[in-house]
Amino acid sequence: MATVTRKSVPLDALVEETLRRVRHNDTPENRALWQVTGIHVDDDTSEAEVLRALLNAGRLAVQEKVMENGYAALAAAHDEEDRAYEAGVRARGARRRSRVGAGE
Repeated sequence: MATVTRKSVPLDALVEETLRRVRHNDTPENRALWQVTGIHVDDDTSEAEVLRALLNAGRLAVQEKVMENGYAALAAAHDEEDRAYEAGVRARGARRRSRVGAGE
């Protein structure tokens, strides 16, 4: 089982307001948190649990950005030689399909 640790985190007014809004079922923040994390919170959810859910949402957003940046780097590394090779593969496949369609 994973070890759980507790951290003391200072909260500013903006975070406090977000916490308040996330805890109410009819707010866009509450729906967005559920969409991002799959975690449902409401008025009965402890503040610590809401903070954990928001931290998890941030972690997921960071992971998504890491993947996005990785895909962008991969695309940037894709050069003219790669495109020429892929075009050749597509052309060979098209020729093969046309021969099969012609009954050869």
